[in-house]
Amino acid sequence: MIAGARYAHTNLIAVDWRALAAFYGEVFGCVLVPPERDLAGRDLEAGTGVAGATLRGVHLRLPGHGERGPTLEIYSYGAHTDPAGAP
Repeated sequence: MIAGARYAHTNLIAVDWRALAAFYGEVFGCVLVPPERDLAGRDLEAGTGVAGATLRGVHLRLPGHGERGPTLEIYSYGAHTDPAGAP
């Protein structure tokens, strides 16, 4: 084990991020960590290598670990194209 290492988060990609977040909240007692995320732009495109990339979703705190505990990142991923169909 590496001294000082700790588990921070897991990222889940879902078709319907709201439904998956509601499931984790209802079944496991995960708590929303504001704000809701709505990410797009040049940096996201560069990081993903996808023109028009978008991420929308939330972070949920896992129960039993306190305020600094690990989270689930639940996102829906997309790529928008312009009206002419170009990426």
